[in-house]
Amino acid sequence: MTSLEGPLSDPQSGVWIAERLAEPGTVAGTVPAGFEAYARVFHPIRAQLLGWQQDGPVRVESRPMRWEELAGVRGTVAHPMMQWAAILAGYRNPVSNEPGWHYEDPLVGALPAGTLAEVSRVLGTHTQTPGNCFAGLWDGYGWVAGSGETLLRSGTGDRESLPHPFRGHDSVETVRRLELPLRDYLLFACSLAVFAEPGWQEHNGWDPIQSPNLLWPADGAWCLASEIDFDTTIVGGSADLIRDLQQAAALEAMEVPPDGDLTHLGDRLNEAPD
Repeated sequence: MTSLEGPLSDPQSGVWIAERLAEPGTVAGTVPAGFEAYARVFHPIRAQLLGWQQDGPVRVESRPMRWEELAGVRGTVAHPMMQWAAILAGYRNPVSNEPGWHYEDPLVGALPAGTLAEVSRVLGTHTQTPGNCFAGLWDGYGWVAGSGETLLRSGTGDRESLPHPFRGHDSVETVRRLELPLRDYLLFACSLAVFAEPGWQEHNGWDPIQSPNLLWPADGAWCLASEIDFDTTIVGGSADLIRDLQQAAALEAMEVPPDGDLTHLGDRLNEAPD
């Protein structure tokens, strides 16, 4: 299995990002300004219909759902700058023994493994250096500094010691970070092929649901950012790349302007609940 290399001792490979970032909270403040086009990749959600029988609740249906479909169900507007809370329009998921539809919140700060694999496949066709890329990991996650001795292995519920390229190393405290506004990142060298391999997180000692917060190739053809507070991922690159992301059947992506507002105030077509 292919591995990540790092954390790198020199963050120089990512300095260009800091030099091109615009206002925080905007598209070009999340990935660098200057790309031909930008896309917002919506983290997938799951809808479950819960029913009730004499012996308790029962799951009637469970399926993936796109944000656009949910907006249609809720009578809100699907558009590139839509926000999760706003398209839900105040909907409250059923609790306890209540029947009804339950909409699972999208993952925040990370792309699910299957979505990352598909995004990486598309990204790999738009760079001359797919085997020479860099991944950034926010250094504020508790598991990064080795606050625990074990990680939760996905799918089993068991905690066990896992290979970890940086936990327990003195360098995790002293290695230089890539310093961006409000965030510092550990950097890793990698091939895009890493993210197509099942279980790459466990193999490399990452939390099982975490993906790179930053990702870009050595030739700088594009840049991806899964900002830790956002439930969507931003990609900047060529117009052809953004078109391909939008046309990928397994992804929900929309083109967004570089000055687009990604905060909860950015959805001006739907009224967010108080």
